[in-house]
Amino acid sequence: MPKADQDQLQALWFALRDTMLDQLKAQEDTPKASLLNVVRQFLRDNGVTLDSISDPLAMKAALERMTEDLPTYEDDDWNQ
Repeated sequence: MPKADQDQLQALWFALRDTMLDQLKAQEDTPKASLLNVVRQFLRDNGVTLDSISDPLAMKAALERMTEDLPTYEDDDWNQ
């Protein structure tokens, strides 16, 4: 995958995360079920569960799975 595409996908992932956090913080009352469902699925897709949060080793594994999905760069990419 070209570096520009990887950068764009990474930017989208961070934008989605930030948007969900902003929307959750902005909700004065109970958040809408649709928003909660999107957040729940985002966490699930990234391997974050109650068990992974309460168990440091499981959380480490979940974070490692998340970072595996991030783009990697070859040494040559840094010299361009």
